[in-house]
Formats: sequence, structure tokens, C-alpha cells
Amino acid sequence: MPLMPPATVVTTPRSSDGTHIYAEAVGNPRNPHVVFLHEATLCGKVFDELFQDSRLTEHLYMVRYDLRCHGRSGTVRGATGQTSSLYADDFVAVMSSFATLTCCALPSAAVVADICAHVSPPPIAGVVFVSPLPFLGTTMTQTVTPRMAQVVQTLGTSRDAVELGRAKTDFVDGLFSGPARRIPDTTKAAWLGRSISQDPESTNNAICRTHDPTKLLEAGQRGLPLMVLIGSEDALVNSLAVVRELRRHFRNLEAYSIGGSSHALFIDRKDEFIQHLLMFVGRLAVSPHH
Repeated sequence: MPLMPPATVVTTPRSSDGTHIYAEAVGNPRNPHVVFLHEATLCGKVFDELFQDSRLTEHLYMVRYDLRCHGRSGTVRGATGQTSSLYADDFVAVMSSFATLTCCALPSAAVVADICAHVSPPPIAGVVFVSPLPFLGTTMTQTVTPRMAQVVQTLGTSRDAVELGRAKTDFVDGLFSGPARRIPDTTKAAWLGRSISQDPESTNNAICRTHDPTKLLEAGQRGLPLMVLIGSEDALVNSLAVVRELRRHFRNLEAYSIGGSSHALFIDRKDEFIQHLLMFVGRLAVSPHH
């Protein structure tokens, strides 16, 4: 008889500007806390398989939330509604609602940079980047494939629903390109539906928003533990270039290339992802530095 999935705790705290943030948690709060942060245009439901996996829920306290202007969280009009400081405030609001003090965060590199820039000291004991895009703006062109560069250009500028729909379709297809494990069409359709449901203005602002990675990189130089997981068949990110750049700043970095995996490696290579995550969090739990 299959085990019942763990009970989910749902909360919708208000951020500093009054925006509601949709958040969920599963697991035992006495276990190490891990916060899962999704990529732009998607939502926390991309982690459904992980939040239903007993290998994780029995050993971790897992938190996920929809970023502002994404999924089930509130939408704020205008670029000023998606500033770096507000993304950091959202994180603090969610952590407060679950009484989370320190955590391991993954995989949105931009949001981790927001937190480090605006929360002192940042309540992060370690970071896991999964197929990351750690630097937005002009430096991003060095770490993305031409396919992703074209998608980002369209998502950041177009207000045409048809054009955006094509770009988001290419984006979601690219997330799963080339995996050894076939991804069910229902999974891809669910991810695409969440992406397309985001209005054009919110998409533009989410893609074009700026953040300052200085504090994150300084934390890396001081020894903030970072694990980078990259997919060997990632069609969107030049993962090796990302790792080379991160090694310049993080003195406590470990990187693993997952064979046969796509950008969404936590889906198509879930077993390997879970193994690496549990080992990393386990090391953090016994580290005297934290």
C-alpha cells in the first residue's frame, strides 16, 4: 500500500508592500530547512515531484513559494513592483511565516543575490544552484546558449501575446531537451500553462529586473558553501562557463555534471539530484562553521 503524501502547510504572508506571497512547506520543522525557488515565468509547482518524495520529506523541512507576479502570488504592476529589495522582503516574509531561521536555498541564483544584497546577515547556510543563470544583464550573454539568448530577448521586450507564447513554448521545450528519461507531456503542459498565464508586463519586468550580486560574491569569498549541479545536455545554459565564473568567487564550491540530464535535471535525473542534495545538506548540518 503506497504511503500517504506528507501534509502540506500553506501560508500567504504579506510582503513589505502588502503583496501576498503563496508559500507551502512539508516535512518536520526539526529537520534541516531547504527553500526551493523557481525560475522566472514558472511557479513553485515545478517542484511537485520533489515535495512528494519521501526520501526528501523524511529528512528535510521543505519550503517553496511562488515569486511575486508569478503563479498564485500577488501581481504588482510596474517595474517598481519587482525590485531586488522586494524579492528579498518576500523571502523574509515567507521565512518568518514558517519560523525558519537559517536554510539552504536553491536554485534561483538571482533571488539568492537579492537576499544577500538586502538582508544582513543573510539567513542562508548554503546554496545549491541547479543549471544556474547567476548573472543577469549584459554578463548573462556569456553564460547562455544562442537559443536562450533569443528567448530572453523576446520575454524581456515583447508585449505581443502570440510572440510571447512562442518564446515561452521554446523556453519550456528547452528546459527538457535531450533528457534520457522521457518527460510526460502533462508535465510540460503544466509548466507551459503557468508560464503563459503570466501577463506580458510581469514577464517583461521579471526578465529585465536588476540585482547586485556583490554581496553574494563576497559571501562566496568568505566561504559560503555552494553546490552547483549542471545538466550535460542543457540546451539553455552554458553550464561550464557558469561554473568557471563561480569558481572565481566561491572558495567553498563543489560542482557536478549530471550525465544525460537537461536544464530541469531535478526532474529528469531526480534520483541523482536527491542524492547530491541530501549529501550537501548533511554536510552543512555537521559543519562547525554553521
